[in-house]
Amino acid sequence: MSKIGIIGLGHVGRLLAHQLVMTGCADELVLIDQDDQLALALQTDLRDAATALAGQPKIIIQDYAALKDAQVVVVAVGKSSLIADQPMAELAFNHDAIKQVAAQVKASGFAGIVLNLSNPNEAVTAYLQQCLLLPPKQVLGIGTVLETARLHRAVAAAAKLSPANVGGFVYGQHDGQQVFAWSTVRVNGQTLDQTIDGHHLDQEQLKINADLDNWYTLQGLGYNASAACAWAARIIRAVLTDEQLALPVAIFQPQYEGYVSFPALIGRQGIGNLLLLKLYPVEEAGIKTAAATIGQQLAALQRMDEDND
Repeated sequence: MSKIGIIGLGHVGRLLAHQLVMTGCADELVLIDQDDQLALALQTDLRDAATALAGQPKIIIQDYAALKDAQVVVVAVGKSSLIADQPMAELAFNHDAIKQVAAQVKASGFAGIVLNLSNPNEAVTAYLQQCLLLPPKQVLGIGTVLETARLHRAVAAAAKLSPANVGGFVYGQHDGQQVFAWSTVRVNGQTLDQTIDGHHLDQEQLKINADLDNWYTLQGLGYNASAACAWAARIIRAVLTDEQLALPVAIFQPQYEGYVSFPALIGRQGIGNLLLLKLYPVEEAGIKTAAATIGQQLAALQRMDEDND
């Protein structure tokens, strides 16, 4: 029996709740938001929608205690509109939100897997782990999963193939210092320095095309929701089925002494083995730079604690 909690019912939280109900991924769903009326409205809407389904999931709202026996809790708090005015503004907003959420999740006795969707993703995931006092392998963020998906799509479009034929990872920092690890990219098993089905693929142009996908979404919508929810649901499924799925999520990576987006296997235990692939020196240097930036953001979150004491 699967039980999933979602904390934060903004664009992403609402869409994820809808997806989990419609796909039958959750037998029980716990929805929590600072707005009681919003939580009640979403619960009612989802219950109405569930009448069209074969199964009827149990939907609980505004009850942190109900998270105690959940397998996965998704944290989706935030205010993406703040980024347009000041890049670090969401960091301060999410500090206060995460502090409140973590205290109540911890008090519930929850001991499962936490998936953080809030930004800046790696730093907030690290802060969340510190507040919850859960083992690092149980607290992960969506990391550079979306950037990796965009990379696969850009490569596939250039090679005129399906994205399913493309492998490889983006490391580093979500919506920040991304490291496109070309050393890991394969198309039908071939490296990019080879001609792929008669096409020569230019790495710089591929990166531009991948970044443009994100720019188009943010310019038109102001936020990413559909892709974030699809991949969040994919990660949840990997946890529930113990799939050992390889994705570049935000994890504690001892080599970099902190959280960074890095490929690892995801299963019932949370994070399993890390994929220690051989990278180009410039890629390794890029990950170190990203890890340092994430460390500075985490330090800023910790200073906010000191200022509030």
